Amino acid sequence: MIICSCNVLTDGQVRSAIATAVSSAQMRRVYATLGCVAKCGRCAHTIKIILEDTFAPLAKESVS
Repeated sequence: MIICSCNVLTDGQVRSAIATAVSSAQMRRVYATLGCVAKCGRCAHTIKIILEDTFAPLAKESVS
């Protein structure tokens, strides 16, 4: 599914970028890994949710 119309990024591309930058849960890193920058910002909310979904389980494991 396309989540960024400006850069034509799919959720799969975003998830892949997050997987390659496992040590950094930063949105700017996701864009940088994909070779682009945020433009209008409408995708930022969705990318933030994907980041949280990816890293929340890891944070819970380190606390337990």
